[in-house]
This record gives sequence, structure tokens and C-alpha cells, in this order.
Amino acid sequence: MKALQVTAHGAPGEVLRVCEVARPEPGPGEVRVEVRAASLNFNDIDRCRGRLVSVPTPPPFTLGMDVCGVVDAAGEGAEAWLGKRVVAITKTALGGIADYAIAPIVSVFDAPEQLNDGEATAFVLPFQTSHLALFRRGRLRGGETVVIHSAASGLGTAGIQLGKTAGARVIAVAGGPEKGALCARLGADIVIDHLAEDFVESVLRATADAGADVVYDLAGGDFAERSWRCTARGGRYLAVGFADDDQNGMTGRPLRLACIGNIDIVCVMVAWADTVDPGMRRFGFNPFGRDVADEIHSDLLRMVAEGLIRPAVGRRVTMDEAGEALDAHEERRAIGRTVVEMVR
Repeated sequence: MKALQVTAHGAPGEVLRVCEVARPEPGPGEVRVEVRAASLNFNDIDRCRGRLVSVPTPPPFTLGMDVCGVVDAAGEGAEAWLGKRVVAITKTALGGIADYAIAPIVSVFDAPEQLNDGEATAFVLPFQTSHLALFRRGRLRGGETVVIHSAASGLGTAGIQLGKTAGARVIAVAGGPEKGALCARLGADIVIDHLAEDFVESVLRATADAGADVVYDLAGGDFAERSWRCTARGGRYLAVGFADDDQNGMTGRPLRLACIGNIDIVCVMVAWADTVDPGMRRFGFNPFGRDVADEIHSDLLRMVAEGLIRPAVGRRVTMDEAGEALDAHEERRAIGRTVVEMVR
């Protein structure tokens, strides 16, 4: 089968190759998905470049965290998924940009009927992550103000839409007029171009110096400490992404600067698991279980069916074009979610 592999560490456009590899077989509690579409993630860039990631993997390996397709094989205990169209987070968050991919059933979900394959793969991680972050971890309520960084990204566009469904006032922070226009179309109440203005001053001005109740930070890096300065007293700063951090968030930050604002620092990661290896637990890995995942996914399916949310697919590419597309992501030229569609 064909698979998009990282052949060495370096820039995606230089090290990614479409290769012929063996078709994988599912183990107990796993399914094999005949992939129709897969998404590109900023994490893929870190993996290509060999930066610090949660699960380091030496080349060669196949990229791909989230997919949409049909289950064509199942291991013991996973037979109920056979023949179903699904969205899934792949095993160890790898292997998805291929003709076939393996996923543990704890991370396999019914695909939304209203979305095509490209939209469905663009839906699963951004909306599950944003729902977990904003509602369960961030406790966002109607009437509150939420700031969303990287607001024109896949997760950011999901955050804008979910914030509006909650009745919140949404301030979208993005770089450049084209990205800002997308945020406005999705319903953002205020759009801040961080390339042209200081978002801290703009948020404080928009909130009469009170600050935002919730800050959904998908950038990290220099955005983190600056965001603390415009978070309301008792507000929640959500550490979710690290696209602006050269060390992928694996560095410490002086918490005293957060203490002076009396804010909450809330950490978020999507990786569903009902059991955790003891070694990983001692490393600090402590994900939510399938019960939470089902609750979130059910609510998201309802919102899709009611027409309240829809993923923003900015670009559709083939496997051969994925390297260049990831280079565009790294250079901040991508808007919305980029999906890889399988050609058979």
C-alpha cells in the first residue's frame, strides 16, 4: 500500500516521500481503516524535523494523526466496527496518511453523516479538542469573553464556532487580513491582527481593562506570558498548542508572572484512553477516558446535525503534495484545515 513517510529529519517538503509499505494488521482492541482522507497537523512538522514530541519516533515512519474512512478489518473485541464509516485518531498518532491505518477503538467514532470525507477528517481532532478545552476544562459560559489565538487554524476555527454556540463573546487573534476575514465569517465578534497591533492592548481595550474570561492559546511561545496579562482575574488561560514555540512547549515558564494576575492556568490534551501504562503514568500522561470522549462526540454530532458547526477546510491535497502543504503550514500560509485525500 502507499504511505506518506518521513525518510529523515528535516523540512517536510524535503524529507517526505510516498512509499510502498506493508499493509498493517489490527491487534486486539484495534481496527484497520481504509483511509479516504487524513488531516495535516502542526505536530506533523515537529515529527518531520525531529523536535521534541510526546512519542519520539526514528525515521522511517508514516505520518498521520486523524483519518476518515471505512473499517475493513478488526481485531478481537473490535468486530462491532466492521464496515462502518468512521473518524479516528490513529495508533500512537501516526500512520494515518496511508491507504490503510490502525486505530485503537477507544479513539474510533462514528463519522458525521452530514460531512464529506475531507470535512469529517478535518472535524474530529479540532472539534473534540476545542470542546474539551473550552467547556470541560475552561468552563466557558454564555456572556463571557473568550480570546482565541491562531484563530484561522483548524482548531481556532472550531473554537470560534463552539464559543458562539455557548453564547460567548469571541475575540479572534490571527495574522493578516485574509485570516481575519475567515474569522469574521465564522462569527467572531472582534478580530485582532496580531501582526499589526498589540493583542494585549486590544483585548484590554475591548474589555474595559478587565481582560478575557478564557484565553484559548494554540500558539504558546511568546503568546503565553502576554496572554496572562490580558486574562481576567479568576480567568482561565488554556494551554493547548505550541505552534509558536521552537521547543514544542518542552521548556519552563516563570509562573510568578501568572501569579500576579490571579489567573488559572489550565492544561489540555486530547488522547482518549481507559487504561494507561504505568510507565507513561509516571511520565505524567493522564488522559480522559472513553466516557468523556463519547459525551463530547455526541454533543458535536448534534451540533453538526443542527447546522451550528462545520469544519473549515482550507485546502485539499494529494499525498504527493502533502510535503509542500506542511511547508506552507510552517510558514503560516495555511488557512483552516488542510486534508489529504486518497487517490486510488
